[in-house]
Order: sequence, then C-alpha cells, then structure tokens
Amino acid sequence: MTVCDSSCAALTHRPAPGGLRLALISLHTSPLARVGIGDAGGMNVYLRAVGAALARAGHQVDIYTRADSAAELARGCDGLAGAAVHYLKAGPAEPVDKADLAAFAPQFAAALARRPRPDLVHSHYWLSGLAGEAAASVWGVAHVQSLHTVATIKNRTLASGDTPEGVDRLAGERALVGRAARVVTVSAAERDAIVRDYGVAPERVSVVNPGVDPGVFHPGPGPNLEALPPALRRPAGHLMMIGRLQPLKGQDLAIRALAELAPGERPALVVTGAPGQGHLEYAAALKALAARLGVARDVVFLGVQAPERLAELIRGARATLMPSHSETFGLVAIESAACGTPVIAADTTGLRSSVVDSVTGLLVRSRRPAAWAKAIRRLLGEPALAARLAAGGVALGRQRTWDHVAAALAATYAAVAAEHARA
Repeated sequence: MTVCDSSCAALTHRPAPGGLRLALISLHTSPLARVGIGDAGGMNVYLRAVGAALARAGHQVDIYTRADSAAELARGCDGLAGAAVHYLKAGPAEPVDKADLAAFAPQFAAALARRPRPDLVHSHYWLSGLAGEAAASVWGVAHVQSLHTVATIKNRTLASGDTPEGVDRLAGERALVGRAARVVTVSAAERDAIVRDYGVAPERVSVVNPGVDPGVFHPGPGPNLEALPPALRRPAGHLMMIGRLQPLKGQDLAIRALAELAPGERPALVVTGAPGQGHLEYAAALKALAARLGVARDVVFLGVQAPERLAELIRGARATLMPSHSETFGLVAIESAACGTPVIAADTTGLRSSVVDSVTGLLVRSRRPAAWAKAIRRLLGEPALAARLAAGGVALGRQRTWDHVAAALAATYAAVAAEHARA
C-alpha cells in the first residue's frame, strides 16, 4: 500500500460482517464535483448519495475517478461520509473534454488494478466501464455496468442543436452491457432500451430507481421573498426549471409556454443551472428568446444553486417544469415531489418513472407551448389538484430514500458476487 493509499484507507468504513468491499468507478467526473457545472449532473448526485448510503449499511465503498487537477493528484483522496473518493492519474492532471477521455481509459484501468482487490466493481457511464471491466478482470471479480444515459435513447430523442453520439460510444456501450455480469439501470425506459437496442437478456438487467435525500428535500417554508429578485414577489408565485442549460433539457419550451400565459396570470420562471459543455450559445439564446417573446422580466436566471438553497426555491414554487427531450430518470422530479411541489414533465423516457401522472405531477405528451401552458394554467387554477399532487409527492419521497436504493443495490451485488463465485 502506498502512503496515499494508507491515508485514504482511514477515510473508509471497513465492511461490517456480511458487508462487501465495493469499487465504484466514475472515470469522467468526480462525485464531489459541483452539480450543474460542466459534466456534473444527476450521476454525480447519485454516486455521492449511493456511496454514503452503502457505507452506512456496512459496506466498504471506494469510488475511483480521474484526477483533473494537480491538487487532486497530490491529495490522492477525499472522504465522503464513510466512503472514499480516490483520484487516479490518467492523462494530464487537468480537465479533458469528455469526447477525448476514452484514450486514457487504459491508463486509468492500470492505475485502478494496482489498488486493493474489492469484492465487486460497479462502473458508472460507458467510459468508466472501459476501465472498470479491465480492472475487474485483473482482480478476478464480477463487473456490474450502469450507463446512466443510453446513447440510442439520446440519438432517438435528439434536441435541435445537440450532437448525436458517435459509433465509438454506441459500440462501447453494446460491448460493455453484453459482457457485464449484471446491468443496473435507473428506470424502466433505460432497461427497455438496453434490452431492445443492445440485445441484453432481460433477466441480466436490474432496475433500481434513484432516491432522494429527505434531510434536504422535504416540505417546509420556501425562501425569504425579500431576499429574492422583485420578479419573484408576485401573486402568481414562481415556477422552477432546474438543470444544465442545454437543448436536451428544453428550457426554451418552458419560456415559450410562459409566454402563452396572460400577464395577469403569469408566474415568474426561475431557471437554475449553468451552460452544459459546448452550449454557451444556447444559454445566450434563451435570454434572447425571452426578450423576443416579451417575457424577459418574467424569467430569472439564478445560475447554479447549493442543494439546500435549491430546495428552498422548490418549496416556494407552484410547480417544477421538466420539458426535457429525454431523461434517464429525472432526479429533479423526485426531489421536487419530496418537497411537496408538483411536477409538470414531458411524457417521455425516464420521466415516466420519476413522475407518477396525476399522483405526483402531470405528464404532457405534446411539445407545443400551448399544451404546456394549459397544464400550468390547470395546476394554478385548481388548488385541490395541486394539494393532491403535493401530498402524493411527499408520500413518494418518503418511500424512495437513498437508504432504500442502497439496500436494493446491495442485494443485487450480493447475488452477482455469489453467481461469480460459483462460476
């Protein structure tokens, strides 16, 4: 063990009796990265929460990511509520475009294989799988793969201005899920795509829906209105639109829907998040669109928010809008529901797993702004409906905590490890 390994070992909980030693792989992004900036999004939230929950359940959790700064490389690791995040050298210790990271997967795999042997490897995203599969083979342990976004889904639901995924990723995903001991997906839509598009047997795919942190996302008071921009202090209240600013998320549709509402009934629209990689022009176009439609004063861009601040804004909102072209799951939807704020979402892919139509929110089939304005108007004009959806969302949030997710994952891991040992 190196000095760095020794210091990192002190950050993790040793497995309790019956617990597993788990290696979770996230090559392209650290779970500790600030969500909403660059490539950091729902998968980062997922890894951070799952890692901590698995550690609470008595498992040893080591999360491996690529060092993208000299400081991370020198530090070697960081603690994460009983788990440890390890920074491995693979390529330059600086940010690298995600499209170029596959070239560094062999270096990452070699560095990973020199670490202590776990009982099981779980790779998150296809780039991680390139390294995680190789290291699992060296260690002689089972490899579990999660894609988090499936290239075939993205290409089928491509938003205008987005770039389709290339043949390298499509081929990589197909090979990885075809060879993995088990594929874990976060929604039924993701499972169906992997079975249909990549030919994986359904019994080799497990669906484990993500969860929510009840300590952050829960019912309660909203933000202090006096501390918010004047646009949010209006009788109609405000709507939330959360996520990276990129065509996939559909912020443009939310703005167009807002413009369909009469000024007297129009809530403000709070847009949080930063431009996704390569989408600075889209972010500028959103402001230009709001100005052209005459709703510039009604749309408030707040940038990236800390989770606690975001939860306050959600609790004070009349609804959260999710007009995404596709979502693997849609963590924002269950976080909003857990706060008691109904969700109005596109009736597509993973959002059908995170929004229970007419129970925690409303699913909208059309992408016409008028259809979205109609759903918003209905929710604002029917207090009984809003109250029923709020209650349904809170109940769902209590059933889907990260501890529930960790228990389901641990059961899957144990079964896979046992199968591998027998083989």
